[in-house]
Amino acid sequence: MQNKILKGLLMSATLLLTLASCTKEGDVIYETDPNDVAPTTPLVTVIYDPNAVGDGNYNDLIYKGVEEAAREYGLRTMQLSPSTHDEGLAYLQTLFQQMSTAQDTVRRLFIVAAASYDYYLRQNNDRLAVNPYVDLLYLETAKPLDGKGSTLYLPYYGAMYEAGAIAQALAPDVLLVAANPKVESVAGAVSGFTDGFRADYIHYPEQLNYTKTLVTEYISDEASGGFTIADTTAMRIMNEREWPGFIHMLVPVCGGAARTFQHLNDLMGGYDIMGVNAYYDSSNSSLSAVKHIDRAVALCISQWLSPDGMPKHQSLGLADGYTGVEVTTGNSMLYDILEYFNAAPLTEELRTKIHEDAIRKEAEYGK
Repeated sequence: MQNKILKGLLMSATLLLTLASCTKEGDVIYETDPNDVAPTTPLVTVIYDPNAVGDGNYNDLIYKGVEEAAREYGLRTMQLSPSTHDEGLAYLQTLFQQMSTAQDTVRRLFIVAAASYDYYLRQNNDRLAVNPYVDLLYLETAKPLDGKGSTLYLPYYGAMYEAGAIAQALAPDVLLVAANPKVESVAGAVSGFTDGFRADYIHYPEQLNYTKTLVTEYISDEASGGFTIADTTAMRIMNEREWPGFIHMLVPVCGGAARTFQHLNDLMGGYDIMGVNAYYDSSNSSLSAVKHIDRAVALCISQWLSPDGMPKHQSLGLADGYTGVEVTTGNSMLYDILEYFNAAPLTEELRTKIHEDAIRKEAEYGK
C-alpha cells in the first residue's frame, strides 16, 4: 500500500515538478518543469518519517488533510516519505539550502511531520528567514521554534485519559504497546491512558473477583523507532503474557505498527484491540481514541494562505474537538457482564464526568 500511495504522490507532484534524487552532497530535490503552466502556484511539501506514508493511520491522515486542502485552494503538493532517516535528513538539508538562496517569489510551505528531525530543525530553521516566501510548519511538538517557523501540537493526553477511564468497563487487563518513550506525543498518550485507567471510575462486583492490570511495553528506545514491527515480534509481544482473566485489551500507541497488531489480532483473536489516532472498525474493537490531524493540518494551510498567516504556535486538543473517543460497547464482553450484574457501567452521567475530567487534566498536564 505504501508504495502505491508514494507513487501516486510523486506522479501528482511531477505534473508540476520534476523530482530528482537527493543525497547528502546536496543533489537537487526538485527543479521547475519548463512545461509547467503555473510555476507561481503555491507549493506545499511534506517530509515524513521513514516509510511513514501508507501506515493507514496518523501519517495517512496528514496526507489526506494536505491533499484535501490543496484541492480546495488550488495548491501544488509534494509529499516525501523517505526509506531511511538519513534520506529524510538529506531532503531537509537540500530543501533548506535551496530555499535560503532561492530568487523566485513562489510561496512555499514545508511541513515536517517527524520528531526524529527535531535537532536539525531547531538548529537550522532560521536559515529560511532570508526568504520571505517560504514558511515552515513543524507538527506535534509542544515546544515552539525559536526564530522562523510555526508549530502545531495536538495534545493526546486528554483523549487517552478518557479512553483509559472508559477501558475499565471494557477489559480489566490491558497491554499498552508504545513505539518509544522519546516522542512527545507518544509519551503524552501513554501517560494519559495510564492515569485514566488507574483512576477509579468503574467498580467491579465482588462476584467477579476482578482487579485492574496494566502492562506497558516499548518497541524501541530510539526517537525514530517502534513505528514499524515484524509480524513475529508483534506475535511474541501479544502471546508472551499470561493474564489472570479472559478479557484483555491491547492498546497500540505505535503508529503504523498498530496495523500489524490489528491484522494479527483479527486473524488469531485474543484481545479487544483499541484504535489509536483513528477509529478502528472491527468486531474485535470496542474503543478508539481519535486524533483529527487531517483537519488540523488543513486548518494550518488555510491560515498560511490568509493575510494573518499561521500562529507561531497552536495547541488543539480534546476541548477543541481535534481529539476524541468513540465507544462500541456491543463488542465488549466485560461490558455485557457488568450490565448483567446491574453494575451500570458508562452511564451518560459517568461519560460526561470522565470527559470533563479529561479536559481538565489535559489542561493541567505538564504544568
